[in-house]
Amino acid sequence: MKAFNLLQLLIIINFLVFTACNKNKLRENTDTSLLIINTVDNAQALLDNTNTMRETPGLSELSADDYFLTDTSAANNKVELNTYFWKPDIFEGQTLYGDWYYPYQQVYIANSILEAMPKLANSGNQSDRDRIAGSARFIRAYALFNVVLEFAKLYSPQAGTDLGIPVRLSPDPAIPSSRATVKATYDQVIDDCKQSLPLLPGTIDNKRKNRPCLAAGYALLARVYLVMADYTNARLYADSCLQLHNKLIDYNGVSTTDPFPFNNSNEEVIYQSNLLSTINLFNQDNFVVDSTLYKSYDSHDLRKQLFYTKNNDSLPVLKPGYSGTIFRFSGLATDEMLLIRAEANARLQNTSDALNDLNALLEKRWSGTYTPLTASSPAAALELVLAERRRELVFRGLRWADIRRYNRENQGISLKRVMNGKEYTLPANSNLFVLPIPPDVISSVQGLQQNPR
Repeated sequence: MKAFNLLQLLIIINFLVFTACNKNKLRENTDTSLLIINTVDNAQALLDNTNTMRETPGLSELSADDYFLTDTSAANNKVELNTYFWKPDIFEGQTLYGDWYYPYQQVYIANSILEAMPKLANSGNQSDRDRIAGSARFIRAYALFNVVLEFAKLYSPQAGTDLGIPVRLSPDPAIPSSRATVKATYDQVIDDCKQSLPLLPGTIDNKRKNRPCLAAGYALLARVYLVMADYTNARLYADSCLQLHNKLIDYNGVSTTDPFPFNNSNEEVIYQSNLLSTINLFNQDNFVVDSTLYKSYDSHDLRKQLFYTKNNDSLPVLKPGYSGTIFRFSGLATDEMLLIRAEANARLQNTSDALNDLNALLEKRWSGTYTPLTASSPAAALELVLAERRRELVFRGLRWADIRRYNRENQGISLKRVMNGKEYTLPANSNLFVLPIPPDVISSVQGLQQNPR
C-alpha cells in the first residue's frame, strides 16, 4: 500500500467520512487501510487542516438566550429554526449534521495519528513526535467534550449511570460504537488532556493558535472541571494556565469603529476554534442581541461598542468576535480563565481573590476612571462574577452550558421565545436541554439509544 501526500489524505478523509455508513460507524470512521500516516509532517498537516479541526458545535448557541429573531427574520434553515424554537425533532431527517460530524471527524484523525505514532519513531525529532502525540490527545479531548456538552446530560451525581456519548479510541471501523456513561466520557476527556500536558509545547505559537500548547491543556481542564462543579480543580488549572499566559487586551486601544475590531491571533487567545461555520443565523442582521443583555453594559463599558453594532432597524447585532472573521470564536482565552478562577474562588469562599481577578479584567474593558467592584460576601462576589461572565463571554458557545449549570443548582431558569404572536417556552428541567443525536447516526449504529425528547 503506498503512502499518500497531504492533499490525497484530506480527500480520502473527507470523501470516506461523508459516504461511510454501516451499523458500527459514527460517520467519523474511514477505511484505515487507505490512510497511512508515516511522517511527522503528514500528521502535523492533518492537524493543521483548520477547515475541519477548528469547527466546534454551534446548535447549543442557537438554543441559548442571548439573542432573538424578529418577526421579519429571513431565517430559512429548518434545523436552525427548529433549534431556535426547541422543537423535539430539530433535524427532521437531515443527515451528517456538523455538530456531530465535525467533532467525530476530529476524533478519527486524532485516533489515526495516535495509532500511527509507533511508525513515526524515525521521523522528526522527539519534540516533534511529542507535539504530535500531545496535540492528538488534546484534540480528541476537546472534540469529545464539545459533543458531550450538547448530546448528553450535564455532569451530576448521576453521571455514573446517565448516558454520555460514544467514546471512540480507535480508528478501526470494525469496533462497534455504544454510548459510554457521562462519567466515563468525562474521565476520558480528563485523562486525554492530562496525558497531553507533558507533551505539548510550553509556549503559544502566535502564528498558529490552532496548535495546542501547555496553556491550552490547562485551560481545557479548567473549563471541564467548571462544568463538573469541581471548583478546586477548576481554580487549580485556570491558575496554571494564567501562570503561563495572562495577557489581556486593553480595550481602550481597540478601535470601536472598526467592523473587525479583533484579529485571529490577538494576544488573549490561547487556542483558536470557532462555532460551526455553516450556521447561517450567526451571520445575519436579524440575529438580534437580547435587549436585557445589551442594556446591562454600563455606558463606560467598551464591550458594548466593540462587541455590537446596530442594524438597519437600530437593533443591536453582533460584530465579528475574537476569531477576527465572521465566524464565532469558541476557543480558549485569557479572559475566560480569569472568570473561571474568579468564579471558583467565589464558590470556595475566597471573596478577595475572586474580586481581584474580576477587577483585573474590567480595568481593561472600561473607558475613563474605573472604580473597582466590591462585595461583602462570597455570594455577592459570585453574583458579580456570573454577571460579568455573561457580558464578557457572550456568543462563544458557553451560555447554554452555563444555563444548565445554574439549573443544576436549582435556579429554575426557563427560556421563552416569541415570534409572530406565538410563544415558545423551555421549562428549566426539560429533556429538551439535551439535544437529540442526529437521526442518521441512530439509524446506522446498531443499538445506539436516542435522548428522550
